[in-house]
Amino acid sequence: MARVAEFGVIPVFRDRDGRLAVQPQMIFPSEEDAQRAAQIFAEVLGGAVAFSRVADREAGVTEDGVIIGKYGALAKAPVRPIASKAA
Repeated sequence: MARVAEFGVIPVFRDRDGRLAVQPQMIFPSEEDAQRAAQIFAEVLGGAVAFSRVADREAGVTEDGVIIGKYGALAKAPVRPIASKAA
């Protein structure tokens, strides 16, 4: 069983009407890379959430994520768990 830490970003796009639309998650090699990417997505798209989680790819199991940063429009949003999805 090879459990590994994953770091990712969920970008959020703000449209012309001000509505937010969640974009597909992206995985990064480190916590710092995920946070840096989230900051950039927030500046360009409107918002982003950076997260970490533990995954076991051999077993196809991913634990719930933990938010490590909220940026842009999401910076003041309440914290909610990120539901895991089997790989």
